Order: sequence, then structure tokens, then C-alpha cells
Amino acid sequence: MKRIDECGSMAVLVALLVVGILLVMGAYRIFSYLCENAALDARTFLLGAACLLLAVVGLLLARRSFRRLQYLRDNEE
Repeated sequence: MKRIDECGSMAVLVALLVVGILLVMGAYRIFSYLCENAALDARTFLLGAACLLLAVVGLLLARRSFRRLQYLRDNEE
């Protein structure tokens, strides 16, 4: 994630923040699908792993870009 720390473009950082939020929303959609259609098969485990991966990557990306946006805003003044 070194590249986010070096990024100085607000538009890119906002886009990364939105992508992170969308990844978390996608993970939630997969999770809600799994809750509605509870079955113990390989598809469930694959979707569960995808849900977990999307949530973790989305949260890390959104958090990192949000912190970088705050840093740029604070140092802009």
C-alpha cells in the first residue's frame, strides 16, 4: 500500500475510497445471499471465502485512502 501513501491526487483517493466501500457492500451482498440459502457445500465455502476477502480488502483500501485524504487535507492549509 505504499502507492496510496505517495498519491497526491484527491480524485484518485476518493475513487479508491469508493471502490473500497463498494467491495464491502459486495461482501455484504454475498453474505446476505449465504444467509438466505444456507447449504453446506463447496459453493458455500467458496462464496464465504470470497465474502471475507472482499470485506478485508475493501476495509483496508477504504481505511488507507481515507487516512491519506485526511493527511492531505490537514497539510493543505
